[in-house]
Amino acid sequence: MDDDQPTISVMMPCCNNARYIEAAVSSVLSQQIDVPLELLIVDDASSDDSVDQIQAIDDPRIRLIQNETNRGIARVRNQLLDAASGHFLTSLDGDDVYVDACKLAREWELLQNAPEPQRTIVYSDVRWIDGDGQTMLRASAIAPSMEGILYQAILDRRVMIPRDFLLSAELARGVGGFDATLPIYEDWDYKLRLAQKAVFRYTGRVGIGYRRHGSGLSAAAAPLHQKCQAIIRKKHAGEGFDGDPMRLLKLAGRLHGILTRNRLRSRKAA
Repeated sequence: MDDDQPTISVMMPCCNNARYIEAAVSSVLSQQIDVPLELLIVDDASSDDSVDQIQAIDDPRIRLIQNETNRGIARVRNQLLDAASGHFLTSLDGDDVYVDACKLAREWELLQNAPEPQRTIVYSDVRWIDGDGQTMLRASAIAPSMEGILYQAILDRRVMIPRDFLLSAELARGVGGFDATLPIYEDWDYKLRLAQKAVFRYTGRVGIGYRRHGSGLSAAAAPLHQKCQAIIRKKHAGEGFDGDPMRLLKLAGRLHGILTRNRLRSRKAA
């Protein structure tokens, strides 16, 4: 490997994440890993002071790209893929956080010990957190973690969907990038294409805090969810586990019920 080139690039999209961006950046820069690291941030024309907060952090590992106009999340993710310098890539959205300082080191060790690192994706468990960083639930409590060939399980949504995983840059760029025609679920579509070419390894540890604060793209109206789900299922030649295009919305309803019960328990405990 070129000594001047980082081993791992963490790709971070940011758009009006001023409330959370400092914590997101800090969680990357504090990772305890002994390989060269790059934090590549693309700010998608934020109207808040996200950029000022990023520029106030004095660390040479940060590389910031600023879009003059808003390009949308799929195009920003493609920008990050194109611009990342690392031999291996991972990600973290600007409103999320790594909750374990050894998250990258654990994934790196598993990846390096894999029989075929160039065809392997390593992922960690995900903790859902609210806007204040309080734990809501663990992703593995909703759907099980799995290892191996996961294409059908990811299509069926019967596995914990990996996010912010570690993989080679060659693999990450080899499946065509993110579909910019999809306003939401562009990441699910991308992961399905990766899953056709790779095997998955799981660290067994929580690594990511995935923030659910009610203002993200996942808060889009139900008809848009249905439309994008149907497009992706058709694109991947099947309706999935039970042939029901409403299955994901039913799952979302179950998750909402679980989150509501957790909040009620927390209020009573307080």
